[in-house]
This record gives sequence, C-alpha cells and structure tokens, in this order.
Amino acid sequence: MIGSPAYPADEKTLRANIEADVKRSNYPAGFTRQIAAVMMTGDRRAELKKITAPTLVIYRLDDPLVPVQGGRDTAANIKGAELLEIPGMGHDLTVALYGQIADAIHGLASRAGS
Repeated sequence: MIGSPAYPADEKTLRANIEADVKRSNYPAGFTRQIAAVMMTGDRRAELKKITAPTLVIYRLDDPLVPVQGGRDTAANIKGAELLEIPGMGHDLTVALYGQIADAIHGLASRAGS
C-alpha cells in the first residue's frame, strides 16, 4: 500500500523483504514510539539551517504517507541543499532506484570535493 506505484516489487521479493524485516526486528511497540517521536519533535527548521555539509534531499513524489512539501521545505532550509524528486517512488526504497540514487549521491560527493 505504501510502495512505489511505478516500481512495484514482485511478490517473491516483497515477501522475502518482509520476512527479513520481521526476523531482524519484530518489535510492535516500535511503531507507536516512532509516531510519538514524530509528533513530539516539532519544527526542526532552525536546526536544519545549521547544517553546513553538502546535502542531498531525496524525495518520493508518490509517497502516500509524507507529502512532497515536507521534502521541499527540508531542502529549502538547508543552505545549498540539492533536491532530487523521484516520480513514481512511494514510501519504500525500491531496488529499481538504487542506481539513480547512488548516482545522485556520487554526483553530490564529487561536486563537494571540487
């Protein structure tokens, strides 16, 4: 339901990933803690403005959980941040996009080193 509509995972891969996640960390209370942390954090823009490291904000244009405005606002509040918006990507990190994301990180690191 939160996957990437343009990059759907096949059922075998999806099942294997879910099983690995459950084996790695099946802690149902973690979800509640995660939501509580999100709700209690508040506005982080003042802290974002302190970031001086080269920054790439990667955002999923088809994320049903977090609106794209959040990614745009994050990038706007980090001086010099680059924003990569990926159409068709949902809330997951799909294997089909590893190359594009790795290339974007490599590009940022290359430019930062010049």
